[in-house]
Amino acid sequence: MPPPPTFKDCAAADIDTVFFNGNEHADRHIIDGKDVLVVIVEGGTREHNSHWEAGAKQNFDTGLYKAHTILYIRTEDYGPKPKVGKPLVMDAGTDHKRTFDIMKCEEECGVFRMTLQRTRQ
Repeated sequence: MPPPPTFKDCAAADIDTVFFNGNEHADRHIIDGKDVLVVIVEGGTREHNSHWEAGAKQNFDTGLYKAHTILYIRTEDYGPKPKVGKPLVMDAGTDHKRTFDIMKCEEECGVFRMTLQRTRQ
């Protein structure tokens, strides 16, 4: 009789069967050209520093808001760990294309947790 599964074995199985389950938490998106299941946690937006001139905010070169998002993706789906500052393109070729900068990337149990930021006009 084989030995019982370890806690790590059970946790790894749950990552695939629950966390990255398309009927539970995950959604299908195109990430850097790959169609994969991911979990996205939308953060808030924060107004970007600007100054007033002639009755209007002046910050056309840097955008009005910074939006923060957390992306969970399997390491096997993404590939090598990305460097901080690398652009990440989500849903290219669709009406929902968004480009982010990777601000932080951590790996645990075969999953990348990426902190993403994009500047919104």
